[in-house]
Amino acid sequence: MAKAKKSTKKKDDPCWKGYNQLGTKTKGGKKVPNCVPKGKAKAKKSK
Repeated sequence: MAKAKKSTKKKDDPCWKGYNQLGTKTKGGKKVPNCVPKGKAKAKKSK
């Protein structure tokens, strides 16, 4: 039997691998996580 891989992703993390949540945004009248690529998240914080 093959062993299940351990996931390094947090259960509370709504973003894809390589993305970080940077607050929330409104989409279609609902609040959704604002997931941005890791490199862009750092650039936004420095401004």
